[in-house]
Amino acid sequence: MSVGATIWLAVADLLAGCSGMGATTFLHRDFNFGFIERVAVVPFENLTRDQGAGFRTTRYFVSELLAAEAFDVVEPGEVARALEKHGEVRTAQLTQAQVIEIGKDLNVQGIILGSISESTTTRSGSGNFSVVTLVVRMLETEKGTTVWSTTHTEGGRGFWSALFGTGGKSLSEVTRQCIERSVKTLIK
Repeated sequence: MSVGATIWLAVADLLAGCSGMGATTFLHRDFNFGFIERVAVVPFENLTRDQGAGFRTTRYFVSELLAAEAFDVVEPGEVARALEKHGEVRTAQLTQAQVIEIGKDLNVQGIILGSISESTTTRSGSGNFSVVTLVVRMLETEKGTTVWSTTHTEGGRGFWSALFGTGGKSLSEVTRQCIERSVKTLIK
């Protein structure tokens, strides 16, 4: 193999490995998303060792939804109050009846639940490489069924940082990018 072909393959490999790592998305094909005007974002469940990941991701997600101007978003304090009323600590275990009741309490048509399954920064050569994986879903509050779900992984090492061995994106930047791309699967 020629030197030029070897360099071209190395560059192609770098380009393939440095972008977003992928997403899996479900949209309920029979659900009318125009029905949803107001949503509540339940604090994201942190399944990682990064102690601040749940709080950070929830706040960034609310901010991204507000910036998209697609829904009215309930204030986080109101969501916390409604969850306390139902005595729920692990929000991933909300029943359909609880989702419907919380929907009525908050006057929302959608409840967004999420979890962070990966939030890490790894040293690679002379730089850092951050990876975030989110699992997010929206339940409609009339019947308590899932109408949108996405799993998204984002890596924070860009082409130039991989090519020259410099630092990649911070964990916060990667988290925000992962959220932005996740929200875009809901709001097109």
